[in-house]
Amino acid sequence: MLKFILKPATLLMMAISSNLIADELVIDEQVAPTVSKVCPTDFFALPLYPNAKFCQLFDTKLPATLSYFAVDDQQTTKDFYLQELGEAEDEEMLKGRIVLQYEKGEKVVIISKDGAGSQVDILVKSTS
Repeated sequence: MLKFILKPATLLMMAISSNLIADELVIDEQVAPTVSKVCPTDFFALPLYPNAKFCQLFDTKLPATLSYFAVDDQQTTKDFYLQELGEAEDEEMLKGRIVLQYEKGEKVVIISKDGAGSQVDILVKSTS
């Protein structure tokens, strides 16, 4: 009987201590993403998939990253980038993600499965 009383008490203490830790957490505004309801049509000259949603901009200065949701599957999204940007200098599948690299790795597009659609992460290291 005692162990049944101690379990809920232990869980309650864990929840309280995690809330205290979360309350003390300070997020650096330079690193925190900016979420936009309206996505841009491009990001440092790299196009976004039509009707992109849930854009998160991680920095406006280089290196910069933008993540968003595309309504179509990975292959369709990949085909869009190949049509818009041409064949990637390097293309590989890493842990279920399609990685396309352009301009000697200075511009990278990562396409991950996300439900019926795709999550697209664009990393731009430089524009030269």
